Amino acid sequence: MVLGLKKENLLLALSILGLIVAAVAGLAEYVQWIGALCSGFSTGCKETAQFTLLGLPLWIWGVGYYLSLLLLLFFKVRGAIFWWVAPAIGVEFSLVWIMYSISALCVFCLANLLVVLLILVVFLEKERLWQTLAVSLLAFLISVFVITKENQTMASPMTKMEDHESGIAAVVKGQAITNRELENPLAFKILDLEKQIYKLKRDRLNDMITEMLLEGEAHKKGISIQELIDDAILSKPIEVSDDEVEKFYIENRARWPEWDGSEEDLKKQIKASLTRQKAYDKAKKFAWSLASKDDVIVYLKEPQLPNADVSIGDNMSDGPADAPVTIVEFSDYECPVCRKTHVLTKEIKEMYKGKIRWVFKDFPLRQHQWASLAAEAARCAGEQGKFWEYQDRLYSSDKELTVEQLSFIAKDLGMKPEPFAACLSNGKYRNEVEKDRQEGKVNGVSTTPTYVINGKFVPGAPTLEQFKEMIEAELAKTKPKS
Repeated sequence: MVLGLKKENLLLALSILGLIVAAVAGLAEYVQWIGALCSGFSTGCKETAQFTLLGLPLWIWGVGYYLSLLLLLFFKVRGAIFWWVAPAIGVEFSLVWIMYSISALCVFCLANLLVVLLILVVFLEKERLWQTLAVSLLAFLISVFVITKENQTMASPMTKMEDHESGIAAVVKGQAITNRELENPLAFKILDLEKQIYKLKRDRLNDMITEMLLEGEAHKKGISIQELIDDAILSKPIEVSDDEVEKFYIENRARWPEWDGSEEDLKKQIKASLTRQKAYDKAKKFAWSLASKDDVIVYLKEPQLPNADVSIGDNMSDGPADAPVTIVEFSDYECPVCRKTHVLTKEIKEMYKGKIRWVFKDFPLRQHQWASLAAEAARCAGEQGKFWEYQDRLYSSDKELTVEQLSFIAKDLGMKPEPFAACLSNGKYRNEVEKDRQEGKVNGVSTTPTYVINGKFVPGAPTLEQFKEMIEAELAKTKPKS
């Protein structure tokens, strides 16, 4: 095949463009502002980013493909370009088909499709039209089969349909109530129950692993498990001190409300129980020491808070845009709990200054008469650089947030009254406030305050310790492993 210089240059430019698109699609998972480019339109980028081919993410295949195409052009291996371009067209259309079948709009996928189509236009030669179509069709069929098979739980249209149907908890006069709306406000309660179930499973799994490891070692030595335990663990005395018994007794006194024996007898039972527990712990430690890291692989995962897909957009934020932790707050200026929590959130901001980015979103509750207007007023104050100061005054105000009170606060903060009054009276930010409210509702927000910490949905008002625990957990993920 002969490529003209003009076509070759175009193919070179498109290969570089495709390489950039593929690389950016990969970075979207790790660089927040890049991910926001797609998530601002839909959740499709997150869904499609999970697809793999032969165990590797599709974006890595994209980077590899465009790099290899550049190498072919650089070394002028023109005869192989046809067999590199034609199959790629089929593969790309298979990805678009899968994206369509699961209703996942991905901006980066569409950008890559555009690059491939332009390559097709530049590359296509009339004399090889049918050959190109045949190779592309074959690549399409193979890739659809392989990708959907490997990513069956995500790529199957039927699975997607079932997921969609199961996502509806109820329909009231044609209006759906989704499982997300139902479950997210109950996230902490559900998480507590799930953690109880997880603990039961984890303890049972540890018992099973320990037993299997001990069985294997006993079989290897040609003795019984009991003989192995007697020799390795019980040959040395297991001691439980009086202080340990006393501490356990004091901390768990409420567990024996109906005990009618003597305190001495109860403590004897406690000592026996602690001895058995220590013996088990030693047996477990011994059993697990018999296995290497690769011998025992545990897939059981501790349950986490549900995810929420919220955009940052042009909402007011405090803190660096590249902070490792982003906290999105949905709040209502007339909500009593929000007012109390506002003092705590200011403490959190100061405590983690430079490490967190705090984004504020309005979620005025319908039952609060002045909440929506107050939210608009705060945005108007933002035009004069007074958003956070104005917000502080809204939360601390002991008067109804009427137009007069909102104007008084603005004047008291030294703001220009005319622009503020014009902004508030013409409802400049009414649609923006409602947009926040609708976004919150879609993500299951039904109570204020609600927080989203690095994508984790946190309803209600966490304590200072809960806030610190969640933030520290997210910060730990960003620390380089030693």
